Amino acid sequence: MIAVLSFIFAVVSGTFTYFISKKENRRRKIILALIAPFAALYTFYIVGIIGLSMVSNNKKVDVGIGDAWYVPLKNAHQLLFIDLPEQASINTGSGLTLVSQVTKIEELGNYVFGKTFENEYFFVDLQTNEVKTFQTEKELSALHVNKKLNLVDATEFYSEKKNAIMGYWPLLIMLLSLIISIGAVYIWKLILIF
Repeated sequence: MIAVLSFIFAVVSGTFTYFISKKENRRRKIILALIAPFAALYTFYIVGIIGLSMVSNNKKVDVGIGDAWYVPLKNAHQLLFIDLPEQASINTGSGLTLVSQVTKIEELGNYVFGKTFENEYFFVDLQTNEVKTFQTEKELSALHVNKKLNLVDATEFYSEKKNAIMGYWPLLIMLLSLIISIGAVYIWKLILIF
């Protein structure tokens, strides 16, 4: 996709540069116009991926690139999605799956309440790894009498938790990527024009 966009921008900017530039240094300016989109977009992409990977590793949350993504839960557990965004699993820190096909979830302290794709309700104690299953939401709610359960879609839970953990880091990484990609184009300009 980056190659296609870069190619389109290169053709447009190269053509535009050909018609508006003076004969002096026209060839170098056209070469810069053809190289600049590739340098800008690839630099933006590479710096962005590296920066987001560093933040992801540091914050212990996946940025959602690829076919598997996750957010941390209490006690080194995680909500993990693989391929299907509608279904997740709750895993321990060692990779053991406690509950699979999670479609709705709520985390309350060290406890996770939820619903699976097969309309089965569950309770997970994140301290002991104890899992209990229930046939109805009413049976599940009986475990937590102090508050009505508020089960949300697993993807919504992932997005909210990821955004809370990541904060403004993705925006800062994108700004840094933009600055570096502009710098890369400027370096090409210095090389080709002078």
